[in-house]
Amino acid sequence: MENVPRASDPELLAKLSRLELRARTAVEGLAGGRHQSAAFGASNNFAQHREYVPGDDLRYLDWKLMARSERDIVRQYEEETDLAGFLVLDLSASMRFASLDWSKADYATWLAAALSHLLQLQGDKVGLALTHGDRLSEWIPARRGEAHVQLVLQALEGAAVEGEGDPAEGLRLALAEADRRGLVIWISDCLGEPAAAVQAASQLRHEGHDLLTLRVLDPAEIDFPYGRNTRFDALEGSDHLKLEPRAVRDAYLAEFEAHGAELRRGLRALRGDFRRMPTDEPLDVGLTGYLAQRSARLRRSGR
Repeated sequence: MENVPRASDPELLAKLSRLELRARTAVEGLAGGRHQSAAFGASNNFAQHREYVPGDDLRYLDWKLMARSERDIVRQYEEETDLAGFLVLDLSASMRFASLDWSKADYATWLAAALSHLLQLQGDKVGLALTHGDRLSEWIPARRGEAHVQLVLQALEGAAVEGEGDPAEGLRLALAEADRRGLVIWISDCLGEPAAAVQAASQLRHEGHDLLTLRVLDPAEIDFPYGRNTRFDALEGSDHLKLEPRAVRDAYLAEFEAHGAELRRGLRALRGDFRRMPTDEPLDVGLTGYLAQRSARLRRSGR
């Protein structure tokens, strides 16, 4: 049994001919990690206390609790509407990179498709933005239902992987299209300036959205396993570089980890969720892990 691939193992998903089946296979077992709606409004159903963030309505400050805790605390109330999940998928040229039989773009697309089905299973609304570095190519507003998810899957199926620029600009452009607050799920390799990503996330949080960042990376980017003279071609642009990998491996790994740490700290400081998704990791492992962590965090915050 040890050699039998799991239902959502990337190698198995890569062999499936239809994105529809890829998504449904990947979402097996995830329904147990369903979460409460992340949308809040002015209904009478109290949901939770949380710390104040700039832009919150001052009418919801809990002065009694603030006096006891010496922190700025607001009350949140559940809206009478379902969660709107906005999938923001980065398909810039850097997402073409692959040391496996599938690229980062392939894995990210399967991830977006799986999440669209998961949101549908929960009865929530699904929206999709396709970005290409600093360009937004498609926006599908958040809607509910099987027919709408099929529209999302068709857009994912036909999406091109191209474009240059900082993916944070694509996130910012997608945010401008959102017509309501919801859960923004940013799927990207995040190979831009951490400060730009944090700035876009800050704007997103200021407008009342919840944020989940799923950073899709190839294992070769994480481990830099090259051992002989190698030519590296830029996926965004026409530059190339010949070097001895062993001579630069330590410096590369240090810079790569420092970049990731800065990105992670900045996004988490805004109370956004962040998870690295290596493309050799089965989808359900990463997603179930995230959902379990998120559920535990929400319980700790009293939600």
